[in-house]
Amino acid sequence: MKVFLHLFIIGSIVFGFACNTKPKISEEEKSHADSLMKVINLPELTALNKKILDDPNNPELYNQRAKIYLQYKQFEEAINDANRAIRIDTNQASFYLTKVDVYFANNETRNAKDVLENTVKRFPENTDALLKLAEIYYFVKQYENAFAKINAALKINENLAKGYYLKGNIYKETGDTGKAISSLQTAIEQDNKNTGIYVDLGLIYAGKKNPLAFEYYNTAINLDPKNIQALYAKAKLHQDLAQYKEAEELYKQITTINPNHAFSFYNLGAIEFSVKNNPTSAIDYFTRAIAANERYAEAYFARGACYQAINENEKASLDYQICLKLSPNNENAIEGLNSLSK
Repeated sequence: MKVFLHLFIIGSIVFGFACNTKPKISEEEKSHADSLMKVINLPELTALNKKILDDPNNPELYNQRAKIYLQYKQFEEAINDANRAIRIDTNQASFYLTKVDVYFANNETRNAKDVLENTVKRFPENTDALLKLAEIYYFVKQYENAFAKINAALKINENLAKGYYLKGNIYKETGDTGKAISSLQTAIEQDNKNTGIYVDLGLIYAGKKNPLAFEYYNTAINLDPKNIQALYAKAKLHQDLAQYKEAEELYKQITTINPNHAFSFYNLGAIEFSVKNNPTSAIDYFTRAIAANERYAEAYFARGACYQAINENEKASLDYQICLKLSPNNENAIEGLNSLSK
């Protein structure tokens, strides 16, 4: 949790001396203050602040403001407003769930879990709370607990797409692809606009190199033409099926949507090097992958292999060494370094 900037507190006082020194502000505090000022000046927040001044005891207004702060990653302010809403009205489950969303977005899983468990006890019929708690159990791989909460929610309302979606993902992770497919297809019956469900079904079929995966990816892309997850999954399947032209077109499309998509640049490099035998062009793509993610160990190795292929051994050695710093047990990089010394 970032520390709120206290503008009127001096960090230290030297007794016996008049101190005109300005308080020292850390870079983290300054960054947070700058970011917060930008959010405070948003028209939507300005309008909401006026409503709060006119009606300071309205808990829903604080809940709405918490959601705006959450949207712009101002987590401390979001928690403060969620707590204000709860203090004014302790009987609204939605206020507790806003607080959970803030904790979850800020990677405070333990706090999110604690609040959810209390919320489920207080509001046992609230399916949103049950499914959010199931989701947390899923992320920490407590699958039995997740199933228990999902089933409790579905007992209250059997038409909850998210419940079947979570079940499908648990079955997929535990290796039961038959039940995973069945659950995800049931989720689609309840919500046929959720692109994530189609992508997950596609990934299951793609794991078997079954072209049926393309149908699910295409449906997701039709719903959201800039869905990078679906576009990348489709491109990767084309690549795995040796349909390199189609894969290249999609990877390039992805990089126009997201110029920092390291995986697409890496795979374009892999095609240039391994399929087209063009290490010089591949180096450019691997360099772009590294620019997008400077800790991309595999990209350093791949670029090193390209340099070695064109006899630029010093550059190859440097890339292999960087790869090993990032991934000390990378056998390919070890072999690459050894081959240079022969």
